[in-house]
Amino acid sequence: MKPFFQTLGVLLAIYVIYAIASGTVYAKDKWSGRAWRRDETPGRYWTVIVIYAGLSLALYFVF
Repeated sequence: MKPFFQTLGVLLAIYVIYAIASGTVYAKDKWSGRAWRRDETPGRYWTVIVIYAGLSLALYFVF
């Protein structure tokens, strides 16, 4: 089962890199999802990026 979580971690890391390059990240907001843009809400945007990056590392190394 470990390769499955490592693969998810790598895929999430790729998404984080894509989100940083594009300036938009999608995350849950209340009951649905929302796109957070770097130029509109930089605090929320970077918070989501850091959470996703941490989750990616945890998926790869811990699980």
